[in-house]
Amino acid sequence: MVLNNVKELTEEEKFDIQLQAEQELGRLVRTYTILERNRAQKCDTGGKLLKQRKVLDIFKKEQKNILTDLAVASADARRVEDEKKSKELKDLLREHDDFDAEITQQKSHISEIDGQIRMTKKKVLDLRSKQITDEMYQQRVIAGEKTVQTLENKLEVQIKKFCSISAENIKLREEIDHLLLERNDFNKIWDSLINNLAVGKKFMLDLIEQATIAYDQREEWVSKLQILRTKAHNDLINHIQEMRVLQRKMDDDQKLQEFFSVKCQKRIMRQLEEKEKNKRMLNKENMEKKLERYLQILITIKEFTGEEKVTTIANNFVTQEEENFAMFKYINHLNKEMEDLTDSLAKLQLKIGEQEALNELRKHQQETRLEKLNKDFEDAKQITSQKSEELKVIDQKLRTIINGIGQLFRMFRCKNDPLIKLLGENQNIHYYNVLLYLEILENNIEEAMVSVNFKETQTLERTKHKEPKITTLRHVKCPPMIEPIERIVATNPCPLCVEHEHVSDVIDVLQFALTKEEIQERLKIKIDKTEADDKLHNVSACHLPKSRQIIQKRYQ
Repeated sequence: MVLNNVKELTEEEKFDIQLQAEQELGRLVRTYTILERNRAQKCDTGGKLLKQRKVLDIFKKEQKNILTDLAVASADARRVEDEKKSKELKDLLREHDDFDAEITQQKSHISEIDGQIRMTKKKVLDLRSKQITDEMYQQRVIAGEKTVQTLENKLEVQIKKFCSISAENIKLREEIDHLLLERNDFNKIWDSLINNLAVGKKFMLDLIEQATIAYDQREEWVSKLQILRTKAHNDLINHIQEMRVLQRKMDDDQKLQEFFSVKCQKRIMRQLEEKEKNKRMLNKENMEKKLERYLQILITIKEFTGEEKVTTIANNFVTQEEENFAMFKYINHLNKEMEDLTDSLAKLQLKIGEQEALNELRKHQQETRLEKLNKDFEDAKQITSQKSEELKVIDQKLRTIINGIGQLFRMFRCKNDPLIKLLGENQNIHYYNVLLYLEILENNIEEAMVSVNFKETQTLERTKHKEPKITTLRHVKCPPMIEPIERIVATNPCPLCVEHEHVSDVIDVLQFALTKEEIQERLKIKIDKTEADDKLHNVSACHLPKSRQIIQKRYQ
C-alpha cells in the first residue's frame, strides 16, 4: 500500500530536479565566495598589533641570526659549489626542455584521447541518469551534503589562514622596507668609517717612517751630543779656574786697599823705601811679563780669528757662546723628543703584538668553527640521505596501499559518480583523493553487509514459516549511517586557539632555530598535556570570544 501511494517521478523530472539543485548550489557557492571576499576586506585586522609587535621583535632577532648564518653560507667555498650546481642545473634544464617537447607531443595525443573519453563518459552519464533510482538519488544528496560540509569547513580554515598570512605579509614587507633604509644608512656610515680608517693608516705609516728615520739618526746625534758635553765640561773647568784667579786678585786688591787706607802716614825709612822700591821693580817686571803674555795671547787670538779689533773679537765670542748655548738647548730638546718617540714606538709595538695575538686567536676560533660546521654539514647530509631512503620506503608502502584500495574499489564494482566534479579529468587514486574513495568503499561494504544480513534473515524466516512473503528492500533498509566529519577529514587545529597561544607566549629572549630532536621533544611534551586535544576543533566549536563574533558575522 505504501508503494502504491508514493507517486513515482519520471526520469526527466528527476534529471531536471538534479540540474536545478546543482545550479542552486553553484549560485550559492559564488555568492558565498563574493561575500567572504568582501568580509575579508572589511575585517578589522589591527586589533592584534600590540601583541604581535612583541612577536615581530623576536622575529627581528631571529632575522639577524639568519643573516649572520646567510653571510657564513655565502662564502667563497659555497660560491664554487653554487657554480658547479648551476652548471649541473643548466644541463638538467636542457634535458628538461627536450623532455618538455616530448611531453607536449604526448599531451596533444592524450588530449585527443581524453576528448574521446569525455564523449564516451557523457554518453555513459546520460545512460546512467536515465536509470537513477530513489535510493541512488538519496545517496547522492547525502554525499553532496557531506562534501559541501567538509568543503565549507576546509574553506573556512583556509580563508582564516590566508587572512592571517596576508596581514603578516604586509607587516613583514613594511619591516623589510624599513630595514633596507637602515641598511643604506649603515652602508654610508660604514664607507665613511672605512675612509677615516684609511686616512688614519696613512698617518700612522708616516709616523712610523719618521720614527725609523729618527731612530737611524739617533746614534749620530748621541755621538755629537757626547762631544759637545765634553767640550762644555772643559770650558766650564777653564772658566772656574779663571774665576778663581780673578777672585784671588780681587781679594789681594781689597787687602791692599785696606792696608793703604789704614797706613796713610808716611814713614821715611830708607831700608823700607829700598824694599818698597825693589818690590815695585819686581811688580813692574811681573806686570810687564803679564802684559807681554797677554799681548802674545791677544796676538794669537787675532791671528786665530783674523780680526784686529778687540770689540769685534769680544762680540764674536759672546755670539759664539750664545750659539753654543742655543745648540745645547736644541740638543736637549731633541733628546727629549727622541725619548718620547721611543716610548710611543714601544707602545705601538706592544699594541701590534697584542693585535697579532688577537688575530691568531680569531683565526684559531674560526678554524675550529669551520671544522665544526663541516662536521655538522656531513652529519646533516647523512641524516638527509637516511631520511630520503626512509621516505622512499614509506612512499613505496603508500603506493602499495593505494593500489590495494584501487583493486578493492574495482573488486566491489564501486562507482565514482559523486566524485567526477571534484576529481575533474584526473580520476586516478592518489594521496589527495584516497579518503574520498575510501568513503565510497566503506558505504558499498556497509550496503553489501546490510543486503547479506537481509538475505540471511529472509532465508531464516522462509525456513521457519515456509510461506512466501513479498517484501521490499525499502522496509528493512537500515537508516543511512552518517559518519562524523573527524573520520572523513583530518581534524585541523583551531586557528584562533593557535594564534592565541602564539601571541600569549611572548618571550623577550633571543630565540634560535630548534633541531629536529628538540622539536620532537617539545611535541611529545605538548601531546602529553591534558589540554592538547582542546585545540583540535572547528571555529564553530571554539570557546574564545572571537569565534562568536565570526559566527555572528557569518549568519548576518
